[in-house]
Order: sequence, then C-alpha cells, then structure tokens
Amino acid sequence: MVIAAVGKNGSGKDFFLEYLRDKYNLPMTSIGDIVRELAEKDGLEKTRENLHATSKKYMDQNGTDFFPKQVEKKIRESGAPVYLVSGIRPYSDVLFFHESFGDDFILVDVVVSDDAVRYGRMLARGSARDGSSEENLRAFDAAEEAQFKTSESEKLADVIIKNDGSKDDFYQAIEDFYAVTVAQGG
Repeated sequence: MVIAAVGKNGSGKDFFLEYLRDKYNLPMTSIGDIVRELAEKDGLEKTRENLHATSKKYMDQNGTDFFPKQVEKKIRESGAPVYLVSGIRPYSDVLFFHESFGDDFILVDVVVSDDAVRYGRMLARGSARDGSSEENLRAFDAAEEAQFKTSESEKLADVIIKNDGSKDDFYQAIEDFYAVTVAQGG
C-alpha cells in the first residue's frame, strides 16, 4: 500500500505523513527531497521559487513523470508493505501513482478551511520558506495552482481529513484513518 497526501501549504499534509512514519515505523520518501537535492546540485538556494523552478526544469527535460518514477523505484526496491510519499502536487503525479499501484495507492487530502489558521501554523513551524504574510500565502497558493493544478489532484483524493481543530483532534483523525485504511487493509 502506498499512502500519499495532498493539500495546500500549511494544511498538515507532511505532519500527517510524518506522524504515521514515526508512530508506525513506516518508510517515507519525499518528492521535495529529490527536488532539493537537484537544486543543491545546480548550486541554487533552496527558496520556494528556486525549488519550483528546479521542479519545472527537470520535468521539462525528463517528462512530467520524472519525479514519480524516482519515487516508484524507491518504493519497489524497499519491498515494504506500506510506504508513505510526501510532496505530490501535480495531477499527473496522482495519475502516475494510481496507474503504478492501482487500488494499493491511497491519496489523502488534508484540508484547513481558514487561511489565517494555515498561516499561523506555518509561522509556528518557523520555516524561512513559508513567506511573510497571509497575502503571500494566497499568492503562493495561486502560483502552485497555476504550475501544478493542485486542486485537480485534491479532487482525486480517496480520503479527506479536516485539520481545523486542535492537534489532538488531528491525531485522532490520523489514528482513525490508520485503523480503517491500513490496520484493516482498506
């Protein structure tokens, strides 16, 4: 089974996957890690803009399935019964994983309804790449939508998890997801 998460920046999609990874000792790969490695190789600072440019460059040179193919290879080589994937954005990535893993691919959309809440959580994580205002967050969302068509990816989600409440509420939602989807086999 391959579990991936989509959602807007600051929605908790990585937190969702990291929680599962840490609690259940599951292997995880991030498309973003691959992009960051390539940006570093190209001598670029790891800003959001540079990472998006790097992603675009390698997809333009190698096809839109370049990054998913790198991830698929890691998953298959691992032989793990459950594998987590972070950093899926483009619709084409979702289609690739659906094609590669069929019903064993589970896409989760992590949703926060309020941009102010998302932005506050982003500030709390203290990453310099998160921007400096809610307006910048919305501009980033628009740029990501224009480049990756993320709303189309979210429409393909098998499961939606709302992250509007407390951390404990989110933990419970993750546990409920795990119990139904992984522990009981889907």
